[in-house]
Amino acid sequence: MFRNKLFKKILIYTGISGLLIVLFTSLIQLYTSFSIFDKIEELPKTHRVAVVLGAKLDKKGRPQVYLKDRLDAALQLYCEGKVDAIMLSGEKKNENFNEIDAMEKYILDAGIPLKDTYLDTGGVDTYSTVYRMKHIFQFDQVILVSQKYHLSRAVFLGKLMHLDCVGFNADKHTYKDLGKQEFREVLANVKAALDLSKDRAADIVVKAHEVELQDSLNGKDTIKPASQK
Repeated sequence: MFRNKLFKKILIYTGISGLLIVLFTSLIQLYTSFSIFDKIEELPKTHRVAVVLGAKLDKKGRPQVYLKDRLDAALQLYCEGKVDAIMLSGEKKNENFNEIDAMEKYILDAGIPLKDTYLDTGGVDTYSTVYRMKHIFQFDQVILVSQKYHLSRAVFLGKLMHLDCVGFNADKHTYKDLGKQEFREVLANVKAALDLSKDRAADIVVKAHEVELQDSLNGKDTIKPASQK
């Protein structure tokens, strides 16, 4: 009898927790919905830097479909004159796990000038990327580039960090594992809220070229991009 009551309580609490998490996710989506754009012409003209959030590589070290679509979206923004520079944010653990170099190679091969390509090797997760854009690079206004399921959290983090940001939807396919990604995103929203509540600082290494970089991209001094250090 005691076990049955305990089991019922666990089910009730689990159900309530699940409903609250889903509700929280819905509120995030609603809060950010007016700051996420599907069409280039809808983007504000004041935001001139595209920030591409990193994602997985394939076994050959090339961008997988999610990352490829994000890079293609950033290329579209640049080629149509909507942004002046592309910031690539991802993780560079070692030579065997290097999102950044693969991302940079992709856009350089597409014809983007090296001078307009910037690197953030400390973007180990979405929170870190947004934190670094605000507190390390000190950008005034940015366009975050990712898939729509991901942008809600990224823009939500940016808004609460007082980063003037909007999102550009990089959805270019019907992704076969989208349901899995959306489920993971629900849980990631909880982690984002916890990170914000703790005012977590990103795992960062401040380098001289990163501190100076914000002056270049905010229209002040001109310096060499990170890849020319």
